[in-house]
Amino acid sequence: MAGQFLTMDQREEISLGLADSVAMSWTDLARRAGAHRTTIAREVARNGGRQHYRADVAERRAEAQRPRPRPSRLVSDAVLRERVTTELRLCRSPAAIAADLFAEGRAQLCHESIYRALYGGELDVAARDCLRRRRRRRRGRQARHANKRPGLPNIALRPAAVNERAEAGHWEGDLIIGAHNRSAVLTMIERVSRYALLVDLPEGYCAEAVAGAFVEAFESIPANLRRSLTLDQGSEWAAWPSLAATYGLDVWFCDPHSPWQRGAIENFNGHARFWLPRGRRLDIVGPAELGRVVDLINNQRRRSLGWQSPATTYAALAS
Repeated sequence: MAGQFLTMDQREEISLGLADSVAMSWTDLARRAGAHRTTIAREVARNGGRQHYRADVAERRAEAQRPRPRPSRLVSDAVLRERVTTELRLCRSPAAIAADLFAEGRAQLCHESIYRALYGGELDVAARDCLRRRRRRRRGRQARHANKRPGLPNIALRPAAVNERAEAGHWEGDLIIGAHNRSAVLTMIERVSRYALLVDLPEGYCAEAVAGAFVEAFESIPANLRRSLTLDQGSEWAAWPSLAATYGLDVWFCDPHSPWQRGAIENFNGHARFWLPRGRRLDIVGPAELGRVVDLINNQRRRSLGWQSPATTYAALAS
């Protein structure tokens, strides 16, 4: 479509496609990247050809050649810049900051503008000090693969109502692992409201301890919001049949090495890692601190919820 630029994700797909087969046709590359084959051919030709194309180099070159018609509002408006910088230092997400500004009628600022200013060094705060992922620079999608394994209820059997978030009460579960793989925290998220739970595992994350944490979590969830649970294929979920029978849950398991199949919990874990970073002992993190972290995340406005918070949406569903 005229007037649209290739994104970093599309350039990553081109790079991955050429890495798989340097002779891959323009049509196949275009189908993979979601762009016209002529656009792909020109993109590769202007950035070193099939043998030398690199997504990050191409992205930097495109940014350098794309002049901005006017300076960013975060550069020209000192008051707005100070407000956004202060909010970022409080560890609030760019999307939530933009939503608050819009709700207050003070400014219409796109969250992408905040990300660009942050990674472009235009604000007095570093991305790694305020964003959940703590990345020094923006990163595209990684190569993904999946190999199905028999014996567990596969996610392919999950009904459309769950996949499309048409029905509440369907949860995803995972663990955040602590220092030296010796401690963990159980994480759960409800797919419709994006409401999350953090449950401590002071005695480790063997199957028995994890089952006890699930019981603690599900006892706090209203019966009408206990319908299903989606997990990966880790051995820590070995007690799932008992859990399913106790609460009448449907349980599904993702394919190995396919974290995007339960993207809600992966996204939440990335947020929570800001407060529970890798290398930290999690067996000494108590329920009070976990509650503070999850309350902060649950009470932030989300674009996916029409700029309502998960806590507000969950409360409405529970009632």
